[in-house]
Amino acid sequence: MHDPILDRTLRRVRAERVRDHRRRGGVTAAVGTTLAAAVLAGGVYLGQHSVPGERVLVATAADGVRMTVTATPADGWLRLRADLDGIDPGERCELVVTDTAGRRYLAGGWVASRGEDTSVTGAVVVDPRDLAAVSVVTTDGRTLVTATAR
Repeated sequence: MHDPILDRTLRRVRAERVRDHRRRGGVTAAVGTTLAAAVLAGGVYLGQHSVPGERVLVATAADGVRMTVTATPADGWLRLRADLDGIDPGERCELVVTDTAGRRYLAGGWVASRGEDTSVTGAVVVDPRDLAAVSVVTTDGRTLVTATAR
């Protein structure tokens, strides 16, 4: 004995399971493809924009001042790019490099802007192998944040 209503219900349940399975598989494939593309694009970007010997130093002070410094070696000197956040507006600041012998070098200066992240570039005649730290120091001598080289 066949029950046509039961048969129809079972076919519908099976079809919905197959459809759900395919839908989940499609989402998984889309997410996987997106992640793979992002990793590949990031690798291409880094490959095109990184310099041999380039170093990235990161630090966060207890009061929330954050700094990321990219130190790019040149022939016996360093190019610096510091991305900063959390410095009070109007603060007069200097980017200071310390070498492994403890000598300090001024690499740049600026006045912190109101409510904006700040990017500062500078250069210093320090051999890239001798880089020990990069600090943000106020003109009155307070150190706001220091990133050490490892």
